[in-house]
Amino acid sequence: MSGHSLLNGTRHKSDYGPELPIDQVLSGDVWLPSRLPHSERSAHRGSHSEMLVTDRRFGVIIGNNGADNAAVGARYSEADMLPTLYHAEDDARAIFDVLCDPRTGMFDSADVRLFIGPDFTADQVKATLMDIVGRAGPTDALVVYFAGHSLTPDWSRATDTYLVTPDLNAADLERNPDAGLRMAFLKRDVLDVFPGHALLLLDCCRAGTLLTAPGRDFDLISVSGRQGAHYTALMACTAEGFAREDPRLGHGVLTYHALRAMRGEAADARGKVTFQSLGSFVTSQDISPEPGFVTQTWGRGTVLTRPGPPTAGRPAVPAAPDYIKTTPLENPLDRFVPAIRNLIDRISYGARNSIPVVEFLKTALDADSVAVLERTTAGFKPIDSTLRFDLEYAQDLLRAGDSMSPLWFGHRAADESRSLLCVPLRLGPGRVVVLAAMNPAPQWPAMGEPIATILKTVWRTGRSASPDELAIQVLTDLREAFGRLPRELYERYRRLHRRALQSLSMVFQPIVTIEAIGKHVGVHSFEALARRSLSEVSAPVALLQTAHVWGDGQVVERDEIIVAKALSAYADAHREGPWDVPRPVSVNVAVRSLLSDRYVGTLREALGAARLNPVGVTLEIAERDPIAPHPDEEWPGEPHAYFNQRLVNISRDLGIEFALDDFGVERSSVSRMAGLPFTHIKVDRAVLHHQTALETLDYVARSARHARDRGETNAPRMVIVEGVDHQSPVTLRQIYDAQIRQIQGYITQQPAAPTLRQLRDDVREDIAARVRG
Repeated sequence: MSGHSLLNGTRHKSDYGPELPIDQVLSGDVWLPSRLPHSERSAHRGSHSEMLVTDRRFGVIIGNNGADNAAVGARYSEADMLPTLYHAEDDARAIFDVLCDPRTGMFDSADVRLFIGPDFTADQVKATLMDIVGRAGPTDALVVYFAGHSLTPDWSRATDTYLVTPDLNAADLERNPDAGLRMAFLKRDVLDVFPGHALLLLDCCRAGTLLTAPGRDFDLISVSGRQGAHYTALMACTAEGFAREDPRLGHGVLTYHALRAMRGEAADARGKVTFQSLGSFVTSQDISPEPGFVTQTWGRGTVLTRPGPPTAGRPAVPAAPDYIKTTPLENPLDRFVPAIRNLIDRISYGARNSIPVVEFLKTALDADSVAVLERTTAGFKPIDSTLRFDLEYAQDLLRAGDSMSPLWFGHRAADESRSLLCVPLRLGPGRVVVLAAMNPAPQWPAMGEPIATILKTVWRTGRSASPDELAIQVLTDLREAFGRLPRELYERYRRLHRRALQSLSMVFQPIVTIEAIGKHVGVHSFEALARRSLSEVSAPVALLQTAHVWGDGQVVERDEIIVAKALSAYADAHREGPWDVPRPVSVNVAVRSLLSDRYVGTLREALGAARLNPVGVTLEIAERDPIAPHPDEEWPGEPHAYFNQRLVNISRDLGIEFALDDFGVERSSVSRMAGLPFTHIKVDRAVLHHQTALETLDYVARSARHARDRGETNAPRMVIVEGVDHQSPVTLRQIYDAQIRQIQGYITQQPAAPTLRQLRDDVREDIAARVRG
C-alpha cells in the first residue's frame, strides 16, 4: 500500500511498523535523544535580528495532497492507487508560515521555496535543491520538509522510494528511475553534500527508507570544506511503516507536533527552538511507535524559531482527577455533519444532471412532492411544483406556521398521516415565497434552521452554478449564518474552493488609449479577468466573494491562485501575440493579501516563472476591502500610513505598481486616492451614470495631475474610465476633454479573450470619430 490509507473512518498513513533498530542508522555519530518533558507555551515574541546562528537559512517546503481525480490516479497501477489526502498541502503551508513568521520565525521568505498545488514538478524541486546546495556555505542551514504520499515501485524490490509529486508517472520510473523525486536523491545529492547543516522532516509513509537509501560512493572527507555529512532527520515512521493524518488534529500527526514545538512548546530558556529541541519534543509525545529521529555529526544547533522563553515561575497545573470528565463545548452543527454532507451530495448530484430545482429538491429530501409557493394575505399561490403536489391537501399544514412574520424561519407541521416542511425563500412586505416539501425524510426537519439556510441557498443559486459552486455556496451561507462550521465541513469548503479556483480560465480585456486620430488609438494594456470558461462573458463573482466570509486565509489563497494563473496565462498569450515587448497587465488583489508575506512570496515566484518585467505589472486594490486592522489586531500607527508603507515596501522589493480600483463606489474614497502610492486610478462605470459624472471625472483628473504640477513626479497618475460602451451617458469627447486618455469597456467591440489582439482599423477610426465628437 502506498501513501496514507483510510481505515475505520480515520485517515491513516496506517499503523506504524516496528521501531527502527539502531544498526539501521548510518555510520557516524548518531544521537537518539531521550524523552524530555515539553516546555510550557510561551507568550513572549522574538525577532529575526536576534541570535542568528548561521549566515543564511534556506528552505524547500513540499506538500502534495495527491490524486484528486481519476486522471491523476490512472498514473499508478491499481495496486498503487493513492487516496487523496486532506492536509498535506495545508501542513506544508503551515510549516512555511511558522518558519517565515515575521515575529518569531528565523527564516527569510525570500530564501524559502514552497511547492504546493497541482502544478509543480519533481524536476523543479530537484533544480531548486541543487541550486541551494551549489550556493550555500559551511555556516548555512537548509530545511527540507515533505508531506504527502510515497511510492516504492515493484521493480525496485523495495530498494528505492519516491516522494510523490503531482507529475509523477509510475510507468516511467522503470525506464528512467530519475523521473521522480527519489529518496536516494535527497540522501546522495542534498544531505550528504550540503556544506552546512541540513534538516529534513518527512511526514510520509516509508520515511525511514532515507536511512537505507544509497549515499555517495566517495569519501566525504575529500570534499572541500567538509569533514562529514551534517544532517538531522525527523521521520514519521520506519522504512516499512505508514504515517497518518488525523482529522481531529487537522494535520498529519508528525506535522501537528512539529508545529506545536516551533510555536513555543519546545522553546529553551532563551526562547529558541532548535531542530534538536523540536525532535526531542516530538519524540516525547504519545505517538506510538515513536517517530525516527537521527542526527549525523550535527555540529551546532540551528535555531528554527524564537517564540520567546517559557513563562518562569508559573506553578504547574496538577492533572485533573480521573473522576472529572471534560466535554468540549459543542457546535450545534456537529451532530448534523453527516446529514449536511449527505444533503450537499444529493443536491450536487441534482445540479450535475440539470433537472428542475423542485425535482432535485424532492429527491434530495426524500419527499413525496415539493412546491414553491407565494404567500400573500389572500393565501397561497403555486409558482413551481412537482407533479404530485396538492395545494388543497397541504393548506392546513401550510397555515400552521406564521409565514407572514419577519421572525419566521420555517416550520414542520404534522398529523398522524402527513408531514410538511415549510421554509421561507424570500421575504417582502405583504408577500413571502416559501418552499413546501410534503412528507420529507424525518432527518431533514430535525436539523432545524440549517435546513432552511440550505434550501434557501439552493433555490437562490439553482442551476446557475456548477455542482462544486453550489456546494461552496451552501457551505458559505451556513458559515455566515452560524459563525463557525465543524472542521469536516470547513475542510470540504477549502478543497472545493481551491479546486474551483484552479479550474478557472483567464481572459484579458484591453485598456485603450483614445485620441482624435485613428492611427493613434490603440491598446495600452490589459486587465486579467477570471472566467468559469472561455465562452462566458461575466465573472464568477459569487464564487470569488465567498472567500471573504471564510477569513483572511481563504482571501489570500484565492488571490495567490488568481495572480499565478493570470501572470502565467498572460506570458503565454504574449508569446503568441502581436507585440515584441509585452504590454502592461493588471490583476485584482485584496487589501488583506497585500498584508500577507505569503502572498508576496507567491507573487515573486509567479513573476519569476512568467519572466515578465515587474514594472509592467499592476495590482488593482479591490474596492470592497477596509484599510483597517481587525478588532483583535494592532497596527503600528495610523492605518492608511501603515498600509501606504506596506505598498511602498512591496513596490520597492518587487518593482510592481498599484492601482485604485473602482473609484466612486464603496470604500474607494478621496482619502485612498490622495494618501496611497497609486500609479493608476480606475473610475467605476457607476460614476458615468451619475448626474455629477463630468464634475467627478474632472476632479479625478486634476487630482491625478496634482503631484506632477507640484514638481514631485515627472508624470501624472494614469486615469482609466471603466465600463465605457455605446450606451454610456458620458461621451468619449467629454472624457477626452477632461484630459483622460485611457478607457476600458465594450466600446472597443473586443470582449475579453485568452489571446491578445490589436484593435481593428475600423474600431480605431470609430473611437477617434467619437473623440472628435
